[in-house]
Amino acid sequence: MIQRIAMWQQRRKEARLRDAFQEIEDPTMRRMHRAMASLPALHREVFRLARAEDLSTDEIARRLGLSKRQARRHFVYALLMLVRSMDRQERDGW
Repeated sequence: MIQRIAMWQQRRKEARLRDAFQEIEDPTMRRMHRAMASLPALHREVFRLARAEDLSTDEIARRLGLSKRQARRHFVYALLMLVRSMDRQERDGW
């Protein structure tokens, strides 16, 4: 039940962002920006630190005051949510 609610909330966020980022010409990049914007703040920050700043799980955990396990879990959830969001956007023709 909780997973369904979370998925529904994620889809609502994506729907609100459907017309956002229209100025980005590359459809894949546009979908990625929408997907990133729809992530919960902590998932987004962990993913950004891991990918954009190339920080290790240990460094992310220290910076955000999380355990290594929590940092890893937030990263994995962010990645899963991004993949699902991008797949859904592509399937729905966004």
